[in-house]
Amino acid sequence: MDILFVSEYYPPVVMGGGEINLQILAQSLDRRGHNVSVLTSCSDPLPREGHDNRVKIIRSLATGKDPSSALSNLKRYLFLARNIKKQVLRLKNKPEVIHLIGAAVCSAGKLSSMNIPLIATIESYPTLCPKGDRMYHGKSECRVRCSFRKFVPCQARSSEIGKMENSWYFRYNPLFLGFVYHHYRKMSRSLKYCKLISISRYVQALLQKEGHCSSVVPNSIDTPRFKNDPSPKVEGKTRIIYLGSLTRFKGPQVLLDAVQGIDCRTDLYGNGPLQAELERVITEKRLDAQVHKPVPYEKVPALYQEADIVVFPSIWPEPFGRIAIEAIAAGRPVIGSAVGGIRESIPEGRGFLVTPGDAGELRSAILDVINRIKEDRVARVAPLPEYEPDKVAELVEKVYAS
Repeated sequence: MDILFVSEYYPPVVMGGGEINLQILAQSLDRRGHNVSVLTSCSDPLPREGHDNRVKIIRSLATGKDPSSALSNLKRYLFLARNIKKQVLRLKNKPEVIHLIGAAVCSAGKLSSMNIPLIATIESYPTLCPKGDRMYHGKSECRVRCSFRKFVPCQARSSEIGKMENSWYFRYNPLFLGFVYHHYRKMSRSLKYCKLISISRYVQALLQKEGHCSSVVPNSIDTPRFKNDPSPKVEGKTRIIYLGSLTRFKGPQVLLDAVQGIDCRTDLYGNGPLQAELERVITEKRLDAQVHKPVPYEKVPALYQEADIVVFPSIWPEPFGRIAIEAIAAGRPVIGSAVGGIRESIPEGRGFLVTPGDAGELRSAILDVINRIKEDRVARVAPLPEYEPDKVAELVEKVYAS
């Protein structure tokens, strides 16, 4: 089968777990005998056309390069859908199926006239929430069905919108509010043109509430990249790592609050609008902690091996929970928030769940895990087979064939 994936970003340009999963899935489908291409955005100095192993990569989309920039997001909103169709029409060979990843679903309405089956993987919330985070008033998991009347006060009380800092000129700008809500409704309407894939049962339930059926296909994990070595017993300071964007809804500030008074070393890898605040807290509280720039994905397994504990302190309802699965694959104990898809990634016996945003409970969990490591009472559990690349590719093939 000739398969065309459409995604704003593709490794080595990585904005989150979606790009990593796409790379693994595309290569798995190629190994299973399919002809796979990926249409993605331009990114200098990468070549406009090339191959990732045998997967053809076409870098011709024009999109915003920085999701934390208002100008980049405006460019995405205005031009991405139109540009995707333009670039698909330029392809020499017509694909048998077009698989839209993440925000690329915005193009479904325009692509529907080509009479090619459309698949969309829903890996985030732009089609389900105008702010993209499903955080009600920026404080807790949203449980209401959105309307413009509910969106306005919710957005005004939120510190972030998407990956952008929610400045005063966004909070109270009627043109901006109308534009964002209009784009959300446009994204939501795009779903009706596609067969839908949810990356977790949590996302599937959200889509069902909006009247959409979907098949659950989890993200895949390339487990050979992660050595499943036993964690060394803690000698001296415990080593704790955080991987993710430095935004309030990801919870790095909760982690820094939790580690106060614990004899540990904390390393945070990521970037985002919260970086300056986190560095100020580290200095003022004299924490043995440091904020690092994100590392290329091929170096992430080494970070897990250097850690004693991986903490995944998200406040927002993560659609999946890739960090948790990777940590378990690396043989490291993981503490995550009991919210969204993380609850599926860390079922009972495979890690430790805490109330999102509760620094005291997280501190207690960290101390408990340190004691378990010292006493060699941390269970070593292999990832569930449903995350293996071939298994995930097989599930995707079934969606294509349905």
